[in-house]
Amino acid sequence: MKGAESSDRDVYEAIAPGLVRFATALVGPDDAGDVVSAVVVRVLGRRALSSLEKPEAYLMQAVMNEVRQLHRGRNRRRRAMVRVGPAPNIRDTADIARSDLTDAVMGLPPQQRAAAYLVYWCDYTSAEAAELMGWSDGTVRRYLHLVRGKLGRFADE
Repeated sequence: MKGAESSDRDVYEAIAPGLVRFATALVGPDDAGDVVSAVVVRVLGRRALSSLEKPEAYLMQAVMNEVRQLHRGRNRRRRAMVRVGPAPNIRDTADIARSDLTDAVMGLPPQQRAAAYLVYWCDYTSAEAAELMGWSDGTVRRYLHLVRGKLGRFADE
């Protein structure tokens, strides 16, 4: 058992920085660590990291799923807030000033942010990003096309 724990630690230490950067690109720095922790705890409850054939790809897909779940929860809360109004004396974190580009990137759906992060920041090809995420190459290219359309106005700045 001790060998499996050590091996899991080695796997985690090797891929954790990349997972946190990936999660940061998807949800921002405040929630990235929580997303990665939740994923790793959930996976370790089911199997050893060292038993995964491609642990980085598996955990990146799990992070993407966790981000989708987080995104859906936030949307439900926003809709409820519209119906009943904000709670008194609670400062909304959306009030924190961010740049227009940051706002535009964070306004993208998580799948599009994931594709953009992997291709534009991590220098993966669209085929490599597709393999990591379990998507087709065409799906990644479609997401990138949508991202360029939404963020194209920032290209000249």
